[in-house]
Amino acid sequence: MEWKAKFIKALEQQSINEMVNALELQTTKHAGTAPANVKQQAIKLIRGARLVNPFLTTSKLCLHESPTAQEIGAILLTDVYLDHTTDVQGLLYKLADSPNWEVREWVASACGVLVAQYFDTFFPEMTAWSKASTENHRRAVVLAIMYAGKSRNTEFIEPFLNTLELLLSDRSRYVRDNLGPFAIGSALIRYYPEQVLERLQSWMKNENEQVRWNIAMIFSGAEGAKYASEAEEILETLKSDQRPYVKRAVNKVLKAISKIRE
Repeated sequence: MEWKAKFIKALEQQSINEMVNALELQTTKHAGTAPANVKQQAIKLIRGARLVNPFLTTSKLCLHESPTAQEIGAILLTDVYLDHTTDVQGLLYKLADSPNWEVREWVASACGVLVAQYFDTFFPEMTAWSKASTENHRRAVVLAIMYAGKSRNTEFIEPFLNTLELLLSDRSRYVRDNLGPFAIGSALIRYYPEQVLERLQSWMKNENEQVRWNIAMIFSGAEGAKYASEAEEILETLKSDQRPYVKRAVNKVLKAISKIRE
């Protein structure tokens, strides 16, 4: 494992460029970054090293031009959050708008960790991002909530739903495709079904077609479709909506429900 030996040597010398060069030996053509297992090994090695200044090393990785370095740096920011709160938030905000889609995914994952571990101080940052002009930041909020939702901490769900409510009418495809069908329909409804179904009752009072689309798409996947019986009244109301955008979503939902009942 040539890359690992070179990486360890570079880490001992605390040479960021040489660390990155070692990782670049594993870069794949598909993603343009090193495989996830390689990055996870690198993160473990960095965490086990006796670094003089962990934040300095982490911030240099975040600011490096290499997407692989940025991904590793994003995850390591969760380790130094308490001592460098403002700086960590700033670095994550910068990386969340990366032109590299994979970097954005790793940043969203890091944000999810911070929401779950430091809810009181970090979740307000996510709520602020939900109002950002950039769709990458708004989508990062959706995914961070989805990841943090796995904690099944019932104290989180109401604030989560309050923040997602701000994004229900967001027409950005990048946001909407991850909101109703993914963050809520595949995750939150699994972990907090009662709270989600109850909130849908109030959301249905909003006749905005994007809001209605998101509500419908919650039931379009295998997990969401399991709750079709509990949401029968909601689905009946959605069926009566004649707007093409909503009708297409409802038709997709009906097919998903039919499939799961076969």
